[in-house]
Amino acid sequence: MNCKILSKKIPYFNLIGRIAASHKTNIWLVGGVLRDLFLRREKDLIDFDFCVEKNVLGIVKEFSRKISSKFIVLDEEEGSYRVILKRPSKIYTYDFTLMRGKDFTEDLYLRDFTINMLAVNVLDKKNHIIDNFGSKEDLRKKLIRTANEDVLRQDPLRILRGFSFMVNYGFKIDKNTQKACVRYKKLLKKVSGERINEELFKIFACPHSYDAIKRMEELRIIDEVIPQISKTRNVYQGGFHHLDVWKHSLEALREFELLYRKYLVHKKEILEYLNEPLAENRSRAQIIKIACLLHDIGKPIAKNKKGNRTIFHTHEKIGRDLSENISKKIKLSLREKEVLKKLIFWHLRPGYLADQAPPTKRAIYHFFRDTQEEGISVILLSLSDWRATRGPLTNLKKRKKHERVMFNLIDHYLEEKKKKPLPKLIDGYDVMKKFNLAPGALIGEILKKVKEEQALSKVKTKSDAYRVAKRIVKNV
Repeated sequence: MNCKILSKKIPYFNLIGRIAASHKTNIWLVGGVLRDLFLRREKDLIDFDFCVEKNVLGIVKEFSRKISSKFIVLDEEEGSYRVILKRPSKIYTYDFTLMRGKDFTEDLYLRDFTINMLAVNVLDKKNHIIDNFGSKEDLRKKLIRTANEDVLRQDPLRILRGFSFMVNYGFKIDKNTQKACVRYKKLLKKVSGERINEELFKIFACPHSYDAIKRMEELRIIDEVIPQISKTRNVYQGGFHHLDVWKHSLEALREFELLYRKYLVHKKEILEYLNEPLAENRSRAQIIKIACLLHDIGKPIAKNKKGNRTIFHTHEKIGRDLSENISKKIKLSLREKEVLKKLIFWHLRPGYLADQAPPTKRAIYHFFRDTQEEGISVILLSLSDWRATRGPLTNLKKRKKHERVMFNLIDHYLEEKKKKPLPKLIDGYDVMKKFNLAPGALIGEILKKVKEEQALSKVKTKSDAYRVAKRIVKNV
């Protein structure tokens, strides 16, 4: 590794070398940044990990002081600290951790995968790469492998991390490592929801997250993350479906990602909508992916027979309620939880709209009134759901109509968003004064109806609004 590359890519790299020399201690740059430099993935090199032979706190204090930055304690017992360097366009993090084991080779042996075991001693002016475990070869082969499978037992979250690397780097997981993942998968139950959440969302951030979830399904690792999934296997759905509930849900995820890569990524307004963060570093698109996997989670409970037909009456309501516990387990934020519930509850509604020929303006208004900001998300989930449904009874003509209506609805929503908000013709005080009414639910009902009629161009003046209000008051 050329010395100039590291000093160019890592702000203050040479300073860390000088600090190491003054403290007469070894400091090694390890892991991710060297992996990404080797792979020529140099776009966002902002997180740097250093292993420190001794006096880690003294080194952290001196480094943070000299670059005028703060440091935080990550794990005092393990001797782990983070220095945060804020720049106008980027935030860099420098993690310094005290060496584990009797020497640095043993420290490397305790790390997760060989692709993260490359190292450079900052005292080495030529920056020779340390490769004790065949890391370069595994990077060339695009192989995720543990040098020591016991690291998965020590920290089972590394199992999920392996699948995150798999899809984000386009690598494959070594067969023996897969076996070790299966051997220790039950230990995932002991990992905190916050840590599960972090790795799970790294998987869903990838355009090909289906590949990881599919492999996790084959190894039954996904069940340890979302146990409710196991009940959806082998649940037959009738002639409209070619897959059981769980395989259909997986296929819906695949269809959404295909739709995203082939169509949505080229639509600026939709892409901005999907990339909107619902929580820190987590987008709306990632919640849609979770909804693809969970939209039919209520079907095993709802399954029933009506003559020769298999029906799942109210499965959307059951699924919405079941998602509450799932959201709690994987630590979704309050907003993410509510969005997920809304997607599951409304996922059938676009299909009902498509059954109309064509849907009325009032039906369209009601749909977006009820789904609000998640209208497009519900439509995209519906498209993915329908595309994943290819049983012998499916009607190609009906499917094409569904798709046409769905894309028209998206266009309608985006056009309406560009328009100026309609002026408020009357408010609650006006209604109470005009009809001598007390505050209450009736006032809200009147205003809601006036707003609807105004949106449909049925009401344009204050007098029109009062006529609508009068009609409602009369019928009470």
